[in-house]
Amino acid sequence: MSEAQQVKIKISEKAEGIVERDVKNNVVGRRELYIKVFHIGSGTVSRKDLVKALASTFGVSEDLVVIKKVHTLYGAGISYVRANIYNEKKVLQELEPQYLIGRDTGQKIKKGGKGAQKQG
Repeated sequence: MSEAQQVKIKISEKAEGIVERDVKNNVVGRRELYIKVFHIGSGTVSRKDLVKALASTFGVSEDLVVIKKVHTLYGAGISYVRANIYNEKKVLQELEPQYLIGRDTGQKIKKGGKGAQKQG
């Protein structure tokens, strides 16, 4: 993606992101985004805010967006975000771990072990 095509994402009053890489994975039916988020002077952006911003920027439903990872550099006010935007909810449910889907929607689902709950 050349610099002229970089997509800017307004996340909040104090945070803005730039899509550094946008990979269209047509085999799976999703977009794989690598985003650099600037939030100088404020904390790491919440997953909920990221989902809302990505959904509105790319014109999709919020339930089709999954935040894979948010990595914040210590003291720099810059985070690197890895996100997927799916074409269909069914494919998202098949490919993404349930705990990750629940994390973005604010639900608490345990990963595994004795007390793990299955979402059903």
